[in-house]
Amino acid sequence: MLKRMLQPDWRKLFLFAVLIAIAIGAHIQTWAFVDDMPHPPPKPPLYDLLRPLPLWALWIFLQAPLALLLWPLRLLGLDVMRGDLWWFRVAGIIYFYLLSCLVVAVLDWLKGRLRRQRG
Repeated sequence: MLKRMLQPDWRKLFLFAVLIAIAIGAHIQTWAFVDDMPHPPPKPPLYDLLRPLPLWALWIFLQAPLALLLWPLRLLGLDVMRGDLWWFRVAGIIYFYLLSCLVVAVLDWLKGRLRRQRG
């Protein structure tokens, strides 16, 4: 059952791509928070286009469960969320794929229950 849940299909990959796009857009939107730096980096190319979208806030809400899951590791000295950027990106990619698999599995389960109730 777990193997089938984690097996990629077009719905999981599409949702995963949407989640990754949200993360990339949110990363671009973080440029808004560097205005108090003495030498801020240049504005990212898509910043003005993405500015009206609430990607950063959505990304923060999406990251909350990951932060809670990784909290025990932080107590052991491995801070994935604030540590090396490489760990944070790898954890985010794995988390978003697992989240997309879980969402699709729950939707399939709900669809099956609705069919059984109607039938």
